[in-house]
Amino acid sequence: MEQFSPADHSTSDYFIIKDIKTVISLKAETHNFPTTVEPFNGASTGTGGEIRDRMGGGKGSWPIAGTAVYMTSYPRTDEGREWEDILPVRQWLYQTPEQILIKASNGASDFGNKFGQPLICGSVLTFEHQENGEKYAYDKVIMLAGGVGYGTQRDCLKGHPEKGNKVVVMGGDNYRIGLGGGSVSSVETGRYSSGIELNAVQRANAEMQKRAYNVVRALCEEDNNPIVSIHDHGSAGHVNCLSELVEENGGIIHMDKLPIGDQTLSAKEIIANESQERMGLLIDEPAIEHVQKIADRERAPMYTVGETTGDARFAFEQADGVRPFDLAVDRCSALLRRLT
Repeated sequence: MEQFSPADHSTSDYFIIKDIKTVISLKAETHNFPTTVEPFNGASTGTGGEIRDRMGGGKGSWPIAGTAVYMTSYPRTDEGREWEDILPVRQWLYQTPEQILIKASNGASDFGNKFGQPLICGSVLTFEHQENGEKYAYDKVIMLAGGVGYGTQRDCLKGHPEKGNKVVVMGGDNYRIGLGGGSVSSVETGRYSSGIELNAVQRANAEMQKRAYNVVRALCEEDNNPIVSIHDHGSAGHVNCLSELVEENGGIIHMDKLPIGDQTLSAKEIIANESQERMGLLIDEPAIEHVQKIADRERAPMYTVGETTGDARFAFEQADGVRPFDLAVDRCSALLRRLT
């Protein structure tokens, strides 16, 4: 296909046309627990999360269009639906099915519109059933976010980390948001207190995600893409995303370089919060200044927070030298599988 883009994204430059070979990217994920607890932000960050996953494909790629699917218990919006009388109305813990369908639909569309990715299709299924004394229903909503995009064939695979690569975080500050989201999502809704469950829900920030995306797109459109690897900040926050970047090479993250929006956060909360919207990038060190210029033009907050070390360990280090997290990369991978 033909690509029409500036020759140099770090400054004002002429647009050029060049032929590129492309590959298709597809993604689908569920955001069930957050949409059950807080439908607008739950569905919004579901859409945002799958967009970030496609942004993070290979060494970066472009999202194009999205889709959303909702499965709930009967909403009982109209009278005369005999099939909705199979089971009595339950006492809903957070939101009714009707509220979920309205707010979730608004949330997913809102994020797509603000980011610039149209939500082009979707579906709704409502279900309740009783048989042999057993009751079945989508009391915990199923929210499925999906989408399609593309990337260059050149960038479709991630590079291999080498000692001295720079670890970059791009996006918003750290807050007490999305704590334990992956773990809480894996159990029955209502098992934990409402405070814990509400803290586990992410908060959408489509504008911030668009700023980060503009930088990723710019790097992918240039002749030389300095991204070695890229990963979105989803479940488990920095500890998940940044460990994936350094892989078996190992790396160190300087916690005083991370942007802290809430100074009351503990070390654990800084490491594991899921504040929106952030991307982690591994960049060749000589290209850091060029990437920073692009980020400044796009008003995308960019922080160089660490580097790969080659010692097969992954650590977070405070300004005083204390390391609240320091594990061999193979142990770190096993821990993250349990957390997420």
